[in-house]
Formats: sequence, C-alpha cells, structure tokens
Amino acid sequence: MNRVLIVDDDARIGRIIKRIATKLRLEASVIDNPDVFESEYLTHQPDLIFMDLQMPRCDGIELLRKLAQNNSTASVVLMSGVDKCIIATASEVGKSLGLSMSETLSKPICIDSIEKLLVQHFDLEAQQSKKPATAALTGSDLRRAIDRDEFVVYYEPQIRLDTGAVSGAAAVVRWNHPERGVLLPASFIPIAEAHQELIERLTYKVLEIAVRDDERRRQQNIELRLSIGLSTNLLSDLALPDKIIRILDAHSFDPSRLILEITERAAMTNPSQTMDILARLRLKNIGLSLDDFGTGFSSLIQIHGMPFNEIRVGKSFSMSAGNHREAAELSRVTIGLGHSLGLEVVAEGVADEHTYDWLRLMGCEMCQGTFIGKPADPNTFSEWVGQHNTGLAAHAG
Repeated sequence: MNRVLIVDDDARIGRIIKRIATKLRLEASVIDNPDVFESEYLTHQPDLIFMDLQMPRCDGIELLRKLAQNNSTASVVLMSGVDKCIIATASEVGKSLGLSMSETLSKPICIDSIEKLLVQHFDLEAQQSKKPATAALTGSDLRRAIDRDEFVVYYEPQIRLDTGAVSGAAAVVRWNHPERGVLLPASFIPIAEAHQELIERLTYKVLEIAVRDDERRRQQNIELRLSIGLSTNLLSDLALPDKIIRILDAHSFDPSRLILEITERAAMTNPSQTMDILARLRLKNIGLSLDDFGTGFSSLIQIHGMPFNEIRVGKSFSMSAGNHREAAELSRVTIGLGHSLGLEVVAEGVADEHTYDWLRLMGCEMCQGTFIGKPADPNTFSEWVGQHNTGLAAHAG
C-alpha cells in the first residue's frame, strides 16, 4: 500500500493531511513528536513524507540528515511558514544529501494543493485507487522486464528559442508493465539505482531503444539531437565511453547528436575519475550537459575544469522565472554564466508563454516543458514534430 508519513508538531495539520490521504485510500501516519521520527520512519517505510521545517527540539534539517543516514528513497515535501527562500535552501540541502525532494508548501496549507500533490505523486488517476493494492516492485521484476523488452522511451521536444524550430528530443523511460500499465520512472529508477548491474542494464537498454527510434525518425527526414540522463553509478565505469560508442555504431548514430545529462552531484562524486570518463566521451564527440546547474554546491572552478558544452537551468528556476523576481534573477545569472563559459543553455520546465518569452529575451538557446509539448511515445512524437515543422514553415511563408 502507498504510505504517507506526516511530521508536524501541530497536530491539527497532521490530522488534515491524514484525512485527505485516507480519503484517497493511502495509508497515513502522523508524528507530532520529532524525537520518535527515526523509529517511526523505519517502522512505516513511507513513500512520501510531509515534513514541517520548523519544530521544537529537532528541526527539519536535522530530520533530513536522519533520512540520509538511513538511505531513504522516500520523496520529501517540506512545509513551513518561514520565508520561502529558507524553505528552498532546506530543499537544496536535502538534494545535496541524496534525498528525493518534492515540492515545498508554505503555511497555511491549502487542502486542494495537498490533494493534488498526493494524486500526482502516487499517480492515483492512472492507478484508479479503487483497485486492490499490489505488491511492491523488486529488482527481480526489473530484470524480467528488461529481458522481456517491457520498457519504452518517450520523447519530450526541445526547441530553439530564436527560431522556434525543434532541435532535440529528451528521452524519458517508461515501463509498460503487463499488469500495472505504464509506470513512471519514480516507481522503478530507485530500485535500479540500488543495484549496479540493474542500472547499467537499464541505461544501455534505454540508449539502444532511443537510437533505434532515432533510426526510424531519420527515415522520415527527422534528425534531432538526443538527450539522455546518465546515472551517477555509471560514472564509476572507465569503459563507459566505449560501451556507448558500440551502441551508437550499431545504429549508425552520429555521436555529435547525443547529449548525456549529468547532474552536478554526479559530476562531483569522484571528480578525478569523472574527469577521465567525461574527457573520453568528449573526445568521441559526445555532448555533455550539466543538469540542474545551480541546485548543488559544487565549486565553479571544478565545473569550469570539466568538458561540459551545455548547462541546463532546472525546473525549479524555469517554472518560476516569469513570475518571481528571485527565480528570474537566478535564471538570468545562470544563463549569463553559461554564456561566459562558452556553453549553450537549455531551460527545463517551461510551462507558459510568459516564461518562454522571458527566456528568449535572456538569450537562452533552447527550452522544453509542457508549454512546448509533453513527453510522447515515438509515433506520437514524430507526428508532433512533423506538424510543428509544417506550422513553422507556413508561418514563415
């Protein structure tokens, strides 16, 4: 059963969130005493944690450290009535500890926001919560799924802000489970990450599927750059560049059209070894994108010394840049820094025209997000690209 843990010294808040979760047929537990947090966490093993940031005796930052010490894979929603910048900083601390940080909520909380967050996180509309609970997914399930080719790659369009032309496709994996339907990455990537062999097999499977799909698109005269996320775990394998090239060569894929997205945290885990691998990837003409730049705590000197040719402005900045002064300023500085280092900049999570126009004004090269187009299966994506290009040509004419 999907489990929710609420940690708040205000018992009233706990009761409200528990009541909403229970209505959605989720198993919810409330803690109003942070002293028992660790034992309660281990007992309940929640999938999602609502955590008050400001509590007596033990604040939210201390609880985040406890979660990291227990190698928690639960998503964490921070709640507080303090200044938004403090909540945002606490969320970045959680990310730096390797935790899965979800949205942040300002108090007083909104009941509709809580319900929407729960529905989205647990994908309740797709699961149709009236269905009986199913057993948790395991590493063995993932192995069988890879062997049976149950994974499919969806593509999120990337466009050039100066021309509006489609420039790339960001690959996102989905598990086409025979009984549970289409599963999002959050439900199985943490399982794969816990097993080196599994994350390697899954990553290479995704790359194989993506370049195979690209081969079909090229037959339709659609040739785009392809962006794929790279797990931190794979940056321990010195043979990684050669393995990737073998897959590309098998499908006549030009390495210069591949962009590997690497998080700031991944790049800094073992800088000397990472430098070796990244340098060899660039020597093979594969592009490297520094993902979620600005959300970690790496040294600019270290980043400058690595062979990235692109940086990505994270969703947390892009989604707010058009409406919030602080996010706009951070995005502007990041874009300017990228350009000063000779890098192209890609903005993620662009959700409205105002943000799109603002990023274009700032000189950002590329963007992706719901305003452009949602991730789609290979056939739907190819149709979308064709229609977009046709519309662009008609407009230019």
